[in-house]
Amino acid sequence: MAIPEVDPLVLDRLYRSDLRSLRENAEREGVSKRGSVEVLRASLIRHHVLSDVDLSWEGIQSFSNRELGDLLRIFGVKASGSHKERRQRTWLHVTQDANRLTVESLATMERQKLVDLCRRLEVPSSGPRTVLMGHVAGVLASQRKAWGHIKRSLRRNGLLGSPKLETTRIKTSEANSKIGVREPDVASLEDVSDLLSHSLRHAGSQESRVLQTLSLDSGKFGRMVVTVGMVKGPIWDQSSTNLLISIMGIRGLKISSERVRRDIHLAASRIAECWIGESGEILEGIDIESLRYRFDDRGIVNLESMIKKSRLG
Repeated sequence: MAIPEVDPLVLDRLYRSDLRSLRENAEREGVSKRGSVEVLRASLIRHHVLSDVDLSWEGIQSFSNRELGDLLRIFGVKASGSHKERRQRTWLHVTQDANRLTVESLATMERQKLVDLCRRLEVPSSGPRTVLMGHVAGVLASQRKAWGHIKRSLRRNGLLGSPKLETTRIKTSEANSKIGVREPDVASLEDVSDLLSHSLRHAGSQESRVLQTLSLDSGKFGRMVVTVGMVKGPIWDQSSTNLLISIMGIRGLKISSERVRRDIHLAASRIAECWIGESGEILEGIDIESLRYRFDDRGIVNLESMIKKSRLG
């Protein structure tokens, strides 16, 4: 069964979205908002990217091994394994909640439910209840951490390039598509303020002061993110965050903790999500002179040097 063309921008946004953003997305699209963040993410990937694909148990059986590999990569989970292991993992990911279906949960499961699970997981479905539990537990153990949660790198950084798919075409942006840096909207800044406030518990005393300053004035953070976007381009990646943190350091907002750096990346990515859309209010690229109007003169020479290095990289 051929998988239709995949839009990497849609996938990137879904990979990096938090529960609040996913629920807002689901409400707009009429998709159920129930379940964990990963259950909701999988549902939205099905809705936005794989709406024409039959992901019932019977449909999954019709996929070739290479197609299943692509399907698992699209969902953002482990794609290696035999044909059977890929079928098992795909079915588990699209139908089950990894937080609920665990080896421990099998002890209280009705026998008929165990029989149904055995059939769907393609293991023997006859015998005493304890034997059925053993069959399902074996699959869950072999598939541990391979389904139910997208890869940590995708949650943190999103797609750092086009997904490597073997049988599926990647949609390319049209020349006139409206993707560009925009001023952050109120909702994005509110989300950023919340994200930075939550990051306080991971920070030391100096970084706590920085995060508190930015959470109380998310507009300042937003202006720095916009500046980086106009220098590096509208697709936010780890190199964008590295430049952002360097700019913050020049302004006396130093961050060293790796955990807090990741939180800064998530907050900046939330603003960058709004750079893909239909609005025509796209900001033009900037040069170092225009930065003098957006920032004070402190460290402007060092900032110019960093921007030049960033562009060369």
